[in-house]
Amino acid sequence: MILFHPTKGTKKAVAYYRHSDREKQENSISIQRDHVKKYAARFNIEVIFEEFDKETGLVGPDERIGFGRLFDNWIKNHNAPHFDFVLVFDESRWGRFQNDNAAPHYEYLCNEQGKYVIYVENGISPEDQKTQLGFKLHKSIKRHMAAQFSLDLSNKVYHGCVKVSQQGFSAGGSACYGMVRVLLDVNKNPVGVLKKGEHKAISNARVTFKPADDRTSETVKEIFFLFDKGMRLGEIAKLLNERGIPSAKGGKWNGEKLLRILTNETYTGTRIYNKTWSRLRQKTRSNPRTEWVVKEEAFPGIIDRELFFRVQERLYWMMPSRWKQGVYAIRKAHRLVQDDLRKLLNEYNVSEDYVCYFLRQFPIVYAVGISPKPSIQCWCFTIPDELRRYQFIIGIGVSLNRKDPVDRIFVIPSHELGLSNISVFSENDTEFSKYKIEEDKIKEKISHLAQAVLAQ
Repeated sequence: MILFHPTKGTKKAVAYYRHSDREKQENSISIQRDHVKKYAARFNIEVIFEEFDKETGLVGPDERIGFGRLFDNWIKNHNAPHFDFVLVFDESRWGRFQNDNAAPHYEYLCNEQGKYVIYVENGISPEDQKTQLGFKLHKSIKRHMAAQFSLDLSNKVYHGCVKVSQQGFSAGGSACYGMVRVLLDVNKNPVGVLKKGEHKAISNARVTFKPADDRTSETVKEIFFLFDKGMRLGEIAKLLNERGIPSAKGGKWNGEKLLRILTNETYTGTRIYNKTWSRLRQKTRSNPRTEWVVKEEAFPGIIDRELFFRVQERLYWMMPSRWKQGVYAIRKAHRLVQDDLRKLLNEYNVSEDYVCYFLRQFPIVYAVGISPKPSIQCWCFTIPDELRRYQFIIGIGVSLNRKDPVDRIFVIPSHELGLSNISVFSENDTEFSKYKIEEDKIKEKISHLAQAVLAQ
């Protein structure tokens, strides 16, 4: 605390300063103090106390310790020494409030106690600031400009983060369990692994991720593997806890912690940004998938994408509401497909006795479309062993959000299913365009397959 007394005055004041990072000004508070001192000397005001905050940017009043002390110890405290004014450099140092009513609200709290907030930058006397209509309008404009500065800065930071994320680099935040942050130099060459709490020192350096290549990475692999093989979340958590393997924050594993691992696409080497919105100190909300910034193959992953999609498919069906919707949609799609096949068989003059047998044998499977990434649909087909005897299998992609649930139709070569009997199609994969049947070709393709079935 530093007190200064220009001359014996008739008015007293408390000064409030808030640090500014604008233009990297490290002497911000000292500069504000000099302006306040000159203003106080000019208008014969005695400053009896100074309060300050080191916090800068869009920091709420509750997080500004000095601001809180100013109100608790001086403005609202009837035992505090008498004073008339709160001297502040300008409206931005009082606060860059996004709510237009916030700044005048805190001024009103001061006025209620007989104290007036005076801004010294403009050089206007305290009496004129209290009475002149022109200054009151000027003050409202300056408040708006202070709020707009934060909004503009936030937008610039956001677009910068989007650009960095589109290039596959980190725009901030820590590494997830099993991954580490890697510092890259200006030429994008690896420099080393950043420890928790460490940050890059050069603005045009970049940060990316990679597997930690330790027990945590192996644990992530095992969690995906065990769940893909059919083990329940509770069983996986019990197994890991019995082995003494700590979770990400050192505690015991449970279903919720496992879900955070199993739904994190970062483990496939994908960089995702803007999943949530929390700018300008407002309440955090989740963004729709269409607003996510997604960069695939941005860095080495721990698991492959096919495994991730299979896991998402199983997780999808674990939700009772989704399961019921999915079962209804598949049943509806099945009825529609069966009706179309019956009409097709009638064209071949197949007897009614054989139709039921044919429909049971026809190589067709269903999968509900899911969206593991923005604006991209994915289907995971599970093929029974008995259908492998056919050269091709029909895959029906089902949608929950359409009156006609039949969304996509695929012709899947059985020889490409592999040992897992699982085939995953995503709209941005080469297999999607390769095996998807265009609408004008559907009847022709199914007719060929129907003839192959009839010939057996």
